[in-house]
Amino acid sequence: MTTQTPVDLPVKPRVLIADDSRIVRATLIKHIEGMFEFREALDGEQAWESLLVDPSIRVVITDLTMPKLDGYGLLKRIRESKISRIRDLPVVVVSGSDEREERERVKAAGATDLITKGIGTAQLLSRLDILSKLVGTQREFEHSLETLVRNMASGPQLPLLAPEALSGHLEKLLAQAVSARKNFVVLNVRIGIRHVALEGVAAVPPASVVNAIGQLLLRTVRETDVVSQTGEAEYTLVTSGINAEAARIFAQRICRAISSAHLVKDDRMSFIASCGLVSLYEGGHEAAGLAQLRELAARRAVLGLNHALTGVVGREESDAFERGEPVFDLAPAKGGGAQVPDLATLLKWIKEGRREEVLPHIGKLSKELQPLVDLLLKQGR
Repeated sequence: MTTQTPVDLPVKPRVLIADDSRIVRATLIKHIEGMFEFREALDGEQAWESLLVDPSIRVVITDLTMPKLDGYGLLKRIRESKISRIRDLPVVVVSGSDEREERERVKAAGATDLITKGIGTAQLLSRLDILSKLVGTQREFEHSLETLVRNMASGPQLPLLAPEALSGHLEKLLAQAVSARKNFVVLNVRIGIRHVALEGVAAVPPASVVNAIGQLLLRTVRETDVVSQTGEAEYTLVTSGINAEAARIFAQRICRAISSAHLVKDDRMSFIASCGLVSLYEGGHEAAGLAQLRELAARRAVLGLNHALTGVVGREESDAFERGEPVFDLAPAKGGGAQVPDLATLLKWIKEGRREEVLPHIGKLSKELQPLVDLLLKQGR
């Protein structure tokens, strides 16, 4: 009889550090060792190979300038990967510059965060800790939700903050965040059920599902975060000290877990999870009070729910709705269907004459091709 050796999974989260500078790698390792396990890569190609063979990696830290495959090339491969555990990994870019243009460029390329090479230990550890905890795999969330729904009747319940105590508690958190110049994020999560044969506002899910979602939120967030049920199928979640992108990643995974979990047997029915997101310092709301932040988050969540959108509704999505532009679901279709197709797939469908399949994604196609059109127009002058 053969004895199988158990897979050696690290107890601490594992971070992949990709940089061709031995000094930079050693400095980063000195910052994180003790709290994180680490794996090193001397270039982008080596980093990519590590991601393929090591499923325990939870965060990637990468330089932009590397031989063989640079940071932008590595980011592109990660974000276009067909392997979901790789595609959804948080990627932190290390740069010698903290200029706004540099930050916007790396964010546009798919980076989760940008840090400068002179970052302090405490700040780096805080960012990595947040990312490693907020970002689990979608399947883990789905499985947790399915298990919670099955066990709601007999399992122990974690206490949510009572709605009547919410405002006073949040006022204190907001004041602390403002005093420390930390970001303050409000997430409003709305859940509904839609049926392919019915139109209009989504129906309210069963209480067991709503309660399980609250438990999932509570078990997923940090101890310092706040979760409260503020409506029949509505939750308010507040966190501080993280950037809006990290909060968006977390919210996207919750939305995907809710919509993808196998909670109903009728294939014509599916769950909608719309999350309104408001960020104090990264959304231009520095002067807003708590009531305004909560109202805006709720308004965005309702906007998404009324449009049957599963995903995060932040400022960009809200503006798109107001302009009448399409906003696509961020979760896969029920039954494991594909996500919004990439540009190459859409162009392939056009060549194959699959017009009806392309039309729902025409907004994405025009957005992706716009830089090319602009370039052709400039050359034609």
